[in-house]
Amino acid sequence: MTIIGCAREIAFRSPFLLVLFVTGCALSVTAKPKPIVDVRSVVNSITLCSTTESELRRKLGEPYRDGILHRSRVVNWIAQWDSPTRYLAVLLDDRGVVVDVYWDIPTEVPWVPKDQCRGR
Repeated sequence: MTIIGCAREIAFRSPFLLVLFVTGCALSVTAKPKPIVDVRSVVNSITLCSTTESELRRKLGEPYRDGILHRSRVVNWIAQWDSPTRYLAVLLDDRGVVVDVYWDIPTEVPWVPKDQCRGR
């Protein structure tokens, strides 16, 4: 059954449910969470080779993405939802320590993360 078919069935059974269905869809498309903290101040507090993922999670909350890139973990938060979207992304070592930072750069610019702490 298509979405339109579902909407018709809901409207037939209960107009109130149709309103909730449509409102829920509209809110999920347009609502964009805003950062609770000043991301810039958190970024300024990052020290390569010593700031940890857990510190950033305490300050920024749960990340937008947590993934693997070339066997290394990359975690990122949305810093600005407006166009263009801007990210704070960090490359983590095996201990969860920040070894590279991607910040305040539009999404169109590629980032090639590199362990800045290797050999220290």
